[in-house]
Amino acid sequence: MIFDDSLRQFLTDKVEFFAQNPDRLIISVEKGSLKWAGQTLSHRQHYQLLVEVDEFPESLDANLVIVAILDWHQQNQDPVPPNSPSPIEFESYILSNSTTTVVFTVKVEEVVVVTKDDNGDYVFNTCPQPANRTPPLPLHNPNL
Repeated sequence: MIFDDSLRQFLTDKVEFFAQNPDRLIISVEKGSLKWAGQTLSHRQHYQLLVEVDEFPESLDANLVIVAILDWHQQNQDPVPPNSPSPIEFESYILSNSTTTVVFTVKVEEVVVVTKDDNGDYVFNTCPQPANRTPPLPLHNPNL
């Protein structure tokens, strides 16, 4: 899984609060599943990233985080079809008059193409993201 580190780096680069307070950004993976056709070792990983923003100051605009997550999702996932459920949800917990904890749930899909090198060792390649790729091949394709 590469998206947890990717999202952490993106948010740290885009939101100054996280660059200055990296311990306030907690990212974990939950509810993962694999879609695998069985003909090859290539597969799709479906999972949720939990993005906890701990003690976010009320004085900062929450849209700084929301827009950064949307930007990352747009760059790293296929477009969200119209009228489909949002892949991003959130909950907020007021801690005090000046801080809030917000937990975002971000549903992602990661395509992993598995091949073997000349020595028979596995080679893992996560497919490039939407802006740089054609749609992924179906998993039943023997060329994966």
